Amino acid sequence: MWKRIRIGGIRSERRTTEVDVTICIPTKNGGEQLDQVLGAIFRQKTDLEYEVICVDSGSVDGTLDVIRKYPQVKLHQIPAEWFGHGITRNLGASLGTGEFIYFLTQDALPASDEMLDQMIKAIRRDPKCVLGFGIHYPYPDCNLLDERDLTNHFKGFGIDNTYYWIKDPERYAREEGYRHLLSFSSDNNACVRRSVFEKYPYPAVEFAEDQVWTKQMMELGYHKVFCPYAPVYHSHNYPLKQYSKRYFDEYKGLRELHGYRIVPAARKIPRATFALIRSDLKYIKSTKLSFFKKIYWANYAIRRDTKRHVYGYLGGKYADCPPDMQELMDELFSQQYQQRNRKNKKEKKHMLKKYWAFFKKGIRYLKQNHGVPDSIVQEMNEPSQIHVEKVFGFTIDRETFPFKEKEYKAAKNGPIILNWVIPEMGKGSGGHINIFRFVSGLQKKGIRNRIYVEAPVNFNSDKELRNFLQENYPILDPEVEVFFSTDGMDFCHGIVATSWSTAYYVRRFDNAISKFYFVQDYESYFFAVGSEAMLSENTYRFGFRGLTAGDWLKNKLEKEFGMKCDSFRFSYDRDLYHPIEKRDDKKRLFFYARPVTPRRGFELGMLALMELYRRIPEIEVIFAGWDVGNYYIPFVHLNAGSVPLDQLADLYAQCDICLIMSLTNLSLLPLEVMASNSVVATQGTENNSWLIDESNSIVIDSDPVHIADKLEYYLNHKEELADLRKKGLACAAATDWSVEIDKVYKSITEGIKEDEQKR
Repeated sequence: MWKRIRIGGIRSERRTTEVDVTICIPTKNGGEQLDQVLGAIFRQKTDLEYEVICVDSGSVDGTLDVIRKYPQVKLHQIPAEWFGHGITRNLGASLGTGEFIYFLTQDALPASDEMLDQMIKAIRRDPKCVLGFGIHYPYPDCNLLDERDLTNHFKGFGIDNTYYWIKDPERYAREEGYRHLLSFSSDNNACVRRSVFEKYPYPAVEFAEDQVWTKQMMELGYHKVFCPYAPVYHSHNYPLKQYSKRYFDEYKGLRELHGYRIVPAARKIPRATFALIRSDLKYIKSTKLSFFKKIYWANYAIRRDTKRHVYGYLGGKYADCPPDMQELMDELFSQQYQQRNRKNKKEKKHMLKKYWAFFKKGIRYLKQNHGVPDSIVQEMNEPSQIHVEKVFGFTIDRETFPFKEKEYKAAKNGPIILNWVIPEMGKGSGGHINIFRFVSGLQKKGIRNRIYVEAPVNFNSDKELRNFLQENYPILDPEVEVFFSTDGMDFCHGIVATSWSTAYYVRRFDNAISKFYFVQDYESYFFAVGSEAMLSENTYRFGFRGLTAGDWLKNKLEKEFGMKCDSFRFSYDRDLYHPIEKRDDKKRLFFYARPVTPRRGFELGMLALMELYRRIPEIEVIFAGWDVGNYYIPFVHLNAGSVPLDQLADLYAQCDICLIMSLTNLSLLPLEVMASNSVVATQGTENNSWLIDESNSIVIDSDPVHIADKLEYYLNHKEELADLRKKGLACAAATDWSVEIDKVYKSITEGIKEDEQKR
């Protein structure tokens, strides 16, 4: 036996038994930053015994002198060409004896002197946990967009130690986003159990070795933990040229790991790029930077977002290319490849010829395999230009689709055919669920329905769309025909627009008897007064027959635009929402919090809740609908984020009141809350009065103090609250989707009959 003497946790003499932690750092030209990292490691406050191993792959800048400055560090040197993100870390791990292997990079600066201790405690707390990864803080000089993206990314993992594993195998199989969440880790700041890592070392891949390994661990049934108490500073300010190469490698790796592609086809790059640019410009505008700095960052965002999509597309297509083209792409675009194969000046002179060779091979490949015209290349060669006509040109497109008498006669004696033109959907879109509910109901009543996606970005075939809908929208009747594009749309008795953008296509399509507009909200209110507001408002003047969600929209469109409308009301899914008793006496509110959706009045609701908290300090609030972790919330609350549908009824029922701000048309939420045995509080304005009144809900206005007054009153008058709960249940129970589908069926069949007689 010997007495342990620690210097910042480092063991002072060699032991034959293992230490607690091996810290492994791959290095190359780390310089001064590595010096800061090592200094922070040796300042850790911990009783753990740990060792530090640096594996250097050809430093020429004094990095070796920095490492030798710390005699406790074990240095192992390898040739540059031997480096690989996975195999180099495997080597470093094999040189140590720690029960845990903590991976850091030379530019990941520990931001806490308890980082090591917190990480090991978090992993040890769960015997099945084999991996912990910590939060990354941006360095003070981090660029504006990277700082935002890095902060938002890690907020998504939780504010406390959060454990992850495959809780829902079916969801893991069908949801790409869920697989991404469970597979993510970053060995810039991560720790693994040696007992498992020695059995399953990192794979010899060029990129994303940490995520490949994590995915394997999840599928083997192990757990991981996100530990925000083990922070590092880690961010980069890469030159734009370097971002191109990193995007290529990143999306090449994501395609291999998850099958993910940022854009599935070259022709979709401009639109997808513009959407990201618009989002970034909106964020830049919201900052408090000076005018000239905003101009600088706007220019930067345009160029970087374009590179993300162009080079991300190339990385995603890498796996589809022949071997000779893959080799050329690696040489031209891969940062990982170029780090392993440094070029001398003479070799660099020949790179222009290789770019030209890639260009010619790429065009030949696209033409042979996809029939893509040369115009695609022109789009890619103009990356910094925003082409307004390409984004909004559909509003003035002169192409028309005339009525075809022959097709009309062929369909005359058959069932009614409806073509539904819908915007592209994500997973779980409430608006699309409602559309598919009515489509399915009409299908069961004998109407033949076809669904067409307008301006698709993420779908390349009807089969791909069908598979997506089957996985994510089981409400859709499998007998409904689906088409990923409006190209080649056939004759129909009625064509239905479902959003303002789809209405422009429907206006041009005359190979139909009737044109309908399925209006779920007044979309012009979604935008600030400007081009999009005007373009969306114009669609209400196209002369379509309106099918509106509620009488507010019906009255508004008829009065202001002369649009002939029939309305339907809402109901709820009885398999999901049913009465549940509240299990305690705590004063608790639910707030549908979506700061990203202005019409949900998040700020008004927050001001009211802050006022209510001053009056009732014991109040508890459940926030759901979006992650609100970056908002100051001083009272007891749960940041539930996006909640699975099958858990919502109980969530609503455990709250005395559900605050749902509805500044445009109502959604399905109020009826779902009532059906779950809770009480709705929402605006009593005209847009809500077709369903909400004082007999079934708490009616509020848009003054935060008045909202707080109403909430306080009912929280302190339980008998009146119970009476509203009872009446809300009765209101919900009186609704029925089949009745509303019958209304829409009648409107469509009678409208087509009336229009057919006029032909």
